[in-house]
Amino acid sequence: MKNAISIIAIIGIGAFIGNMLNIGLSHAVYWQSLDPIAFMDFFAIDFPLLLVPTVVTLMPAWLGTLFVFLKNDKKSEGRKYWRLAFLALTLTIIQTSIYHLPINLDFVAQKYDVTTATNKLNGWVISHWIRIGIAIISGVYAIKGFQQSTINQ
Repeated sequence: MKNAISIIAIIGIGAFIGNMLNIGLSHAVYWQSLDPIAFMDFFAIDFPLLLVPTVVTLMPAWLGTLFVFLKNDKKSEGRKYWRLAFLALTLTIIQTSIYHLPINLDFVAQKYDVTTATNKLNGWVISHWIRIGIAIISGVYAIKGFQQSTINQ
């Protein structure tokens, strides 16, 4: 029971990574195959449906990671790894809030012409893969933090 929050955080990170991979490997590929106007029409339906699993996986991962980081001994190796996991997840939240969310809302509102929509979507996809990489790094550090925390028990 002592490791329950750590395990929840790691499962949440894994679920978030899985969700992001699903978006990158299926949805994004499909979106890029559509005519830009058809894409924005479809995205207006797709976006709210993708938002829920993203939040439902990311929030327990982020909050759990923060909790475990704060509860680890200040000078422990485990705390260092949990801090890095938390910072990486925080970076994905910042990236999403500053970059992805505004573009998503503009896609939904169909604020872009055909050329701009295509360019924005292509940039969005590249940035999405960067976000996946950062999330994977977070997962690696969370696992290392968990391993160090269980060694020191």
